[in-house]
Amino acid sequence: MSEPEPAGARVVLWDFDGTLARRDGLWAGAMLDAAARAGVGSSLRAELLRPQLVSGFPWHTPEAPWGPLPASEWWGRMRLVLQAAYARAGLTEPDAAHAAEFVALEYYRPDAWAVLDGAREALAITQEAGYRNVVLGNHPPELGGLVTALGLAPLIELVVTSADAGADKPNRLIFEHALRVADAGDDVWMIGDNPIADVAGAEAAGIRALLADGAYADAVGLTVRDAARHVADETG
Repeated sequence: MSEPEPAGARVVLWDFDGTLARRDGLWAGAMLDAAARAGVGSSLRAELLRPQLVSGFPWHTPEAPWGPLPASEWWGRMRLVLQAAYARAGLTEPDAAHAAEFVALEYYRPDAWAVLDGAREALAITQEAGYRNVVLGNHPPELGGLVTALGLAPLIELVVTSADAGADKPNRLIFEHALRVADAGDDVWMIGDNPIADVAGAEAAGIRALLADGAYADAVGLTVRDAARHVADETG
């Protein structure tokens, strides 16, 4: 007699930034673009901004969730963090406040992002193996729009952000939220490039996890293609 199918959907939770896609310059790049759009900070440089971005974001204190929050409120809080970072990097207070108003527009500008090598193939592998691909990212609420703009929507059924969930990885709450909204069963994986936020966080929530940091020169884990093949092979 064959074994019964597990209840609920088979799900692969995918980290986004650094796993499936990458923004040029990351947050510092978005802030430089925003300052340029605002017409301020002509002397501002990424190396001045990056040291100012090591605290203040919600994922820097995942033990103290922010939300869930709508986009307007999430960015309202973030503008204060970004304004302070601009000021520490050398902008005047008025210029810092003005530039911070444009970061939300610049961060998710599609032409600033690129899908990483192997990501589409990896998503297709797990999809063809019968898994529901779900993006799970420490991101503002607009991430789903970017996924669509990058042409990944046919391969991804659901996008879950920390802003929507009210908690950031590695907080257990975001994983539990993702499992609920994805109607996940027992067959669930997490694939991501961060050993703490993605791998340790998922495993603490009882989810099998694979480190896929193959996009980095100092990678110690798998490529996304190899991670996807591992999931498909385990499924049989």
